[in-house]
Amino acid sequence: MKTPLFLITLSSSLHGPQEESIRMNHSELLAALSEVFDVHIVTMDKLHELRLCPSDLALVFIASGGTEGLFVHHYNELPKPLTLLTDGKANSLAASLEISSWIRQQNGTCRILHDDPEQIVEAVRALQLRTLMQGQRIGVLGAPSDWLVSSNVNHGAALERWGTAFVDIPIARVEEYFAEEKDADAEAEAEKFIAGAVSMIEPNKAEVIKAVRLYHAIRRIIDEEHFNAVTLRCFDLISACHTTGCLALALLNDEGFVAGCEGDLPSVFTMLLSKRLTDSDAFMANPSRIRDKEVLFAHCTIGLKQTRQYIIRDHFESASGVAIQGFMREHRPVTVVKVGGKNLDRIAFTSAILTENQNDPKKCRTQILLRTKNDALSTYLLHNSIGNHHIILQENQEPFFERLCDAMNLHNEIQL
Repeated sequence: MKTPLFLITLSSSLHGPQEESIRMNHSELLAALSEVFDVHIVTMDKLHELRLCPSDLALVFIASGGTEGLFVHHYNELPKPLTLLTDGKANSLAASLEISSWIRQQNGTCRILHDDPEQIVEAVRALQLRTLMQGQRIGVLGAPSDWLVSSNVNHGAALERWGTAFVDIPIARVEEYFAEEKDADAEAEAEKFIAGAVSMIEPNKAEVIKAVRLYHAIRRIIDEEHFNAVTLRCFDLISACHTTGCLALALLNDEGFVAGCEGDLPSVFTMLLSKRLTDSDAFMANPSRIRDKEVLFAHCTIGLKQTRQYIIRDHFESASGVAIQGFMREHRPVTVVKVGGKNLDRIAFTSAILTENQNDPKKCRTQILLRTKNDALSTYLLHNSIGNHHIILQENQEPFFERLCDAMNLHNEIQL
């Protein structure tokens, strides 16, 4: 079955009856698109009847010149982010350029597709990636941690560019739900977690039970709010709930929910985007040492399914609660990626080899050493990094992100 493609079409009245003239004057382009997609022409007089789902693929087809005023009049009704399609006939390219200039003056974003029909078809195929994040809801459980000074996101810009909503939830709600959870309801999961570990060093069973109660509290919020992902201002919970979020986030990620640390909005967005794009689970970590072609990444939580074995530890910075020292599979390809910027309009990614797991007592518990072909990753991190945390994915996922860059008009900031 072909994917539906909705062409919201603007054409000057000088070109005769709209749909008839559109199909006749642009037959070559429409025929090429129809080979791949189920094409629906939506003229402006029918725009009010159009009901798009978040995953629907819709372009604004500028079919002739003289349509600039019509576009401006209907701008707020058009699906965002905007892609203008033009084959150049009937002064449509000139109109598209004028319209795109006006959009930028409104601080909006758009892309123009203009090429031969075969190239346009391939570009539209790539644009299907833009629907990946449409309708996704990310819960922000508490504000970003105070030290993440460059990791805020313009919620409106994220919704316009990606179709993704960030929803703020007070950390007090997490604390309230945690208090309502009973130790008895967490004991079985705590015992399973303990039984699966190589060893348990600092925490005891009571600490693990508290950490599982926090997992239940967050899972309750996810279910109530229909979130696809959450990020947690976890350090506040150390004093409020006397536990850490490391185990809760690990269990959520193992269940297929995307969960990130420290209220880091760009990082949890990157994790969710990566999951939708590659179906790969993600390890969110700090670069802890950078040396030529090698970068050490570390953090105190990781999904258990990403490890070959794990040790139950306490949280490194606070020496409290429950953390995970995970050992990932060595000598395997991985991908380092980060989407960020206030408007989520920057991306950096590269592949590497995970050469070893380390055990430095002065770093976060899970520690992996990555080696790259050259020093491009190190140079990027030291001179143009998109924040602190980065996301590590299993396998070489570069081709997926290259196609995403083409679809979203992004540029990989790691120059190989």
